Order: sequence, then C-alpha cells, then structure tokens
Amino acid sequence: MRRLVMIFIASLLLFGPAAAAQAHPVGTTGMLVEVEGDRLALTLQLQLDQLNKYPGLDLTAGDPIPAGTIERLLDEKVAITAGGEACTTEITGIAHGTINDRDAVVVTMVAVSPIGSAPFTVRSSLLTDVLDDHKVYVSRTADGEEAELLGVITATQQSLVIDAHSQKAGLGAMIGHGMHHIADGYDHLLFLAVLLLSAPLVAVRTNAGWRWSQRKTGLGPSLKRILSIVTAFTVGHSLTLLVVSLGWFTPPVRYVETFVALSIAVAAWNLVRPMFAHGEVMLAGVFGLVHGMAFATTILEMNLNLADTLVAVLGFNIGIELAQLLGVLLVVPLIHIAANGRYYGRFCQVVAAFGVAASAAWVVGIWTDTDSVLTPLFDGIAANPLLSYVVFIGAMLLLGFAGGRSPGKSAAEPEGSSQSVSNSTHKSNAKDDALTAAR
Repeated sequence: MRRLVMIFIASLLLFGPAAAAQAHPVGTTGMLVEVEGDRLALTLQLQLDQLNKYPGLDLTAGDPIPAGTIERLLDEKVAITAGGEACTTEITGIAHGTINDRDAVVVTMVAVSPIGSAPFTVRSSLLTDVLDDHKVYVSRTADGEEAELLGVITATQQSLVIDAHSQKAGLGAMIGHGMHHIADGYDHLLFLAVLLLSAPLVAVRTNAGWRWSQRKTGLGPSLKRILSIVTAFTVGHSLTLLVVSLGWFTPPVRYVETFVALSIAVAAWNLVRPMFAHGEVMLAGVFGLVHGMAFATTILEMNLNLADTLVAVLGFNIGIELAQLLGVLLVVPLIHIAANGRYYGRFCQVVAAFGVAASAAWVVGIWTDTDSVLTPLFDGIAANPLLSYVVFIGAMLLLGFAGGRSPGKSAAEPEGSSQSVSNSTHKSNAKDDALTAAR
C-alpha cells in the first residue's frame, strides 16, 4: 500500500506543470464584463463541447464558425436591459479560443444603455436551457486587473444586475457555490457514498485475507466510523483546496479529474474486499487530497486576488461541509437499517460494480472530451431529487427488513469466515471423539 501511495504522489508531481488558469471552471461558461458609462462590454467564453449540445451545431476547433448561427443563438438566449428598456447590442467578434485547455468560441459584444449611465440587467438562458446544472460565472474586469466574481447565472437564477459599483460575491455567495458544487459533483458524491456503505461493517482477517463482517452493536459505532471517514476526507480536501487555490501548486485539470474518477474504483474495490482494517478512513484522507484539487479549480480559475481567494476558500469549504453534513444526516440512518438485513452484502457488491463502471465511464469521457454514458442517469436523479430520495428510502427499508438477518451470522459475513468456523468446529468435534474413544 505504501508503494501505491508513493507512486500516486510521484504521478501528481510528474504532471504538475499546467497551463495558466482561465476565468471560470471547466464545463462552465465565463462571462467577463466591463462597465464604462452607458456601455457594457461582454466577453463570452463558450466551450465547444457545451455549444454542441444545441441541435444542428457540430463545431470543431479550426473549422469555420457559423457566425450567423451563433448570433441568432445569442439573440434568442441573451437579453440586456437598463432601467427596464432594451439596450442596443452589437457583436464585435467571434473567434476560436482555448479556455481551461478546452476548445472554445470566444464572443465579444457591446451593449449601450438607452437612458445613459444606469445599472445593466443581463438575462441569459444560454446553455442553462439544455444543461440543467450549467453555470455562467460573471466576473468584472477593469483596467486589465484581475477579475472579481460578481455572481453566477444558472437555470434557476437567470439574471444578474451589473454596474460599475456592483458588489463582488462575498462569503455567503461562496458558501452557496460550495453547496451547489458538491451537490452537482456526482463523482465526489459517489466516492463518499461507497466509503460510507462500509461504516456498519468491520474488516476481519480470515484464512482468505481481509473480509467484511457486520458489527453486532448499535448505531453508535457506525456513526463513529462515519465521523472518521468524513473527517479524513475534510482534512484532505481542505488542505489541497487552500494550496491549489493560492496558486502554490497548479495540477493539470484533466489528470485531477482522472484521479477523482479512479478514486471511486479504488473505494469500490475496498467495499468488496477491505484492503486492511480502517482502510476506508485512509482512502478518504488520501483521495480527499485529490478531490480538494478538483474543488480548487472552481476558485483558482476565477482569477481572484489574494483577499478574495481566502474568502472564497473559506466560504466554499463551509458550503462543501454543510452539504456533506446534510447528506450524512439523510442517508446514514437508512444505511444502518439496511445493514441489518440479509442482503446488505450483496447490495454492497452491486454498488461496487456500479462504482467501477461509473469510474471507467468517467475516465473515457475525460480523455475523449465527451459525456459519460451514465450522464443521463445522473442528470435524471439530479432533476428529480425528492423522487430519487424517496426511492432510496424505499430501497434501504426493503434491504433492512426483507428476509431478516441470516441465522448464526451477519448479513455481510465475509467469504472464508464460515469455512474457518466450520473447520474449527470440525476439529473440536474430532477432539471430543478422540477423548471419548480413549475413555
């Protein structure tokens, strides 16, 4: 295990050099704005793989851009007003670009207020109407200085008021961003879920190696294990979230995403065959470092100054922890109920198999710049959170009460342990027979 950890760390250092960060996280749209009197200048950074979600668009880097199609799209999806009146807008440039190491179309435009100097209201459904969890990060630039994040446009919050004195996003906004980020981060959630499923179990050494066995005590020990897992993950991701956000270490996004995906496969394997006692806690801490790097890209790529970065790190981390706490409160009691059932071990095996499949699908998607084949499934769950949770409740209760606990052994008794007990009983009986014969 130590050798694997050293190889992992060496790999991160090997791939450490990376391109400079851009103005918004991977998979989102960047909108850079600058206000001067009655004029609002906008720069839209639109990634090609996102734009191609619209029917009829099949953009490729280097090929001619269908300017007319892009202009019509912007005219339909982006509206700019001042004082309730429509602004005069003009697109001043459409060109290929590279944003966050991804091929993109960069559009520049200017809006002029009909009533002179006044706050502008930007309303946009661009990409958020075809991608439910898509975000548009709106940042202000002035005199070439670093961008200040003003806010985020989403499918449910489609407008933002902007003027020369707009307040930048503060601690409260970053807490919200952190909560939304972990809620939308299917890979982070799946990693944690796989680790938490082992909380009611205990790793025991058998003749066949380490195997899982179910605890015979109550909810308390499970909660203690869960606290250890969540704490290790929090310490790990908090450390790299700060280090990467401050620019002390800049890992390449694609490799970070790959390691995040692979962490799910490793956690899934541990759910079937524990690596060693309390291995899930070590996995949470070690891979928490990687997940923290992924969290940090959301902050790093906003190009915030030092003071704003520290506020963003604090708020973002608080948001992540609040979302994690809410998730634990909603699922852990149900997991404990399910673990009392006869089929919990089988259920863990099914979840582990799904985790490996999801991990592989994400890795393929990362390196082919395509969506995972499981994206529709995750999007469907995210689009119907209440229904999804009700289904989860039903599944956990069914596992907990269907069939009852297996007689004489736990629901998740490891393979090999029954054989060990059988051999021990056989030897004991043989010894008793020998004593009887001697008498």
